[in-house]
Amino acid sequence: MKYALVTGCDHGLGRSLARQLMARGYTTVACTLKERPAELDSEMARFVQLDIGDDGSVRRALDAIEKMIPSLDLLVNNAGILGEMEAGPDQPLDYDLMRRVINVNAVGTLRVTVAMLPLLRRGTEKTIVNISSEAGSITDCERTGWFGYCMSKAANNMQGTLIHNSFRKEGGRVFQIHPGHVATYIRGHLDTTAKITPDESAEGILKTVLDTQWPVLDRPLYLDYRGKKLPW
Repeated sequence: MKYALVTGCDHGLGRSLARQLMARGYTTVACTLKERPAELDSEMARFVQLDIGDDGSVRRALDAIEKMIPSLDLLVNNAGILGEMEAGPDQPLDYDLMRRVINVNAVGTLRVTVAMLPLLRRGTEKTIVNISSEAGSITDCERTGWFGYCMSKAANNMQGTLIHNSFRKEGGRVFQIHPGHVATYIRGHLDTTAKITPDESAEGILKTVLDTQWPVLDRPLYLDYRGKKLPW
């Protein structure tokens, strides 16, 4: 039996990832902020309410998850928020919102990973997938705004690297994955300008992570959903 956990399964990419993992034979814990998606009802599905931005919520979720599954093979840290996109350095910046974005996208991912490490250590695949973004690349950055989001994804990449540095010594690995421009509700409404669907992104991510024989390197792999390497 293989076990997976996916955060941010209320809709969009997280829901697609959970559904496709079940189709691949994983008993999957789908973590949602609010609702239990009926389309994920399956004998291979488990559900936990989780706010990755809250310490207490992560502790309560861990207590529930440890009663559901004996180990964890694959952790997908998908949950995230966008924040302010347009404001540049000469405009008013919402620093409270910026702190919230960083708390969720970077610190929240770390909260979940640290909580799940004991279960991951008991798994066979020992794989962590952090849904990052090309916006986290310092080398390729040309934006003049998106402060909270870009900073949070760069920090997400760093926390993934720090985890990988120790976890690889135990046979584990970390992937930092850019999912592409996906039609999701991260902007508060369906992004109709997006180029790919959640199902297409999820399929690419899982093929890249699970069906490709990547070596375990000194650093985590920073890839897009098609397996293309991205510059840090």
